[in-house]
Amino acid sequence: MKSSSPRSLAALFGVVLVGMTGFGVFLPIFPFLALHLGASPTTTTIAMGAYSLGQLVSAPFWGRLSDRVGRKPILITGLLGACASYLMLAHADSIWMLGGARLFGGLMAGNIGAAFAAAADLADERTRARNMGMLGAGVGLGFIAGPAFGAMLIGATPDTAGYVRVCYASAAFAIGAALLALILFGETLAKDARRGADQPHVSRWALLSSRPILARFAAVMFLMIAAQALMETTFGLWANAVLHWGPREVGWTLAALGFGAALLQGGVAGRAAHAIGERVTVMIGLALFALAFGGLALAHAPAGAIAALVALVLGVGLSTPALQSLIAAQAQAEDRGAVMGISQAAAALGRVAGPLGAGALFDGFGPSAPYVVGALVLLSALFVSAPPASAPSLSRG
Repeated sequence: MKSSSPRSLAALFGVVLVGMTGFGVFLPIFPFLALHLGASPTTTTIAMGAYSLGQLVSAPFWGRLSDRVGRKPILITGLLGACASYLMLAHADSIWMLGGARLFGGLMAGNIGAAFAAAADLADERTRARNMGMLGAGVGLGFIAGPAFGAMLIGATPDTAGYVRVCYASAAFAIGAALLALILFGETLAKDARRGADQPHVSRWALLSSRPILARFAAVMFLMIAAQALMETTFGLWANAVLHWGPREVGWTLAALGFGAALLQGGVAGRAAHAIGERVTVMIGLALFALAFGGLALAHAPAGAIAALVALVLGVGLSTPALQSLIAAQAQAEDRGAVMGISQAAAALGRVAGPLGAGALFDGFGPSAPYVVGALVLLSALFVSAPPASAPSLSRG
């Protein structure tokens, strides 16, 4: 499989880019759509978190299934599920329908774990961080094009028709990514490397208990993503309350963040991990991430917010691919999908926990409260990510 890795990796990058562009088109619009339907900040963030609740439940299943049937079928199935969820969102007329559509989308979201498992299939010790960085760049570029496109589609004065256009656009991108996967993406998991249907799978708990370093990195993933989700679900609300921004300004801002993250993950993050080690790269990224949250908590004008967001881009861009690489290093060929499924489950748990508290903090203590708590969560992740005194290696734990 390694001989065709550049072509396969390029196709995988394209699938992730198009799929995440569709996700990015809708993401910054969601809080405003929920408010349009009469939701409070608390119910808005809970509805956003429903996606991650579904992903938490389903990610290990999709990961194990990809170890048996290959990555390609799971990629395509997840993208078709995303398309269906966007169509459901287009016709939702209550916050409960929005939450139900997001929950369905999360239950069908096996494509991200399969994509990272495929990138790991195509990597060796030397290229693992690079491959994870390339996929991260695809996500970042999707968050450049997606929010910018969504900002244009929604119009200067958001209305029901504008929200429907955005949902349909996201559905179209999901279908496009599924077609790319079907036509261009070659399966990366050889048949002789697949786990047979008669082989009992190892549960996620058994994997975590037998691989303590994997458990530590999964905990870091949970804490990091919980803080990130806390920011994502409240940023539109915070920007509206503090900076008096609407969906267009929020969309363009998220596009700029995606551009910065793509630049970092597309090259800088991989070189940094190679030069100073993946674990040190994660720790530096987490420190910058926490600094960014502190800056957002104190910001009251666009200049302060922009400075904090620059630190956030640096933190996300450095920490995310390095952490994915550290997790992938704990997998064997026959259980790589299961291990990456654990990574996605940890991320999904963080995306459930973050929104559950974010809206209540926003409602109860003001717009800055979620960012103060997020900074503390990230400092906890930094502590957990530090190597034990006896750790022999920074790249594998």
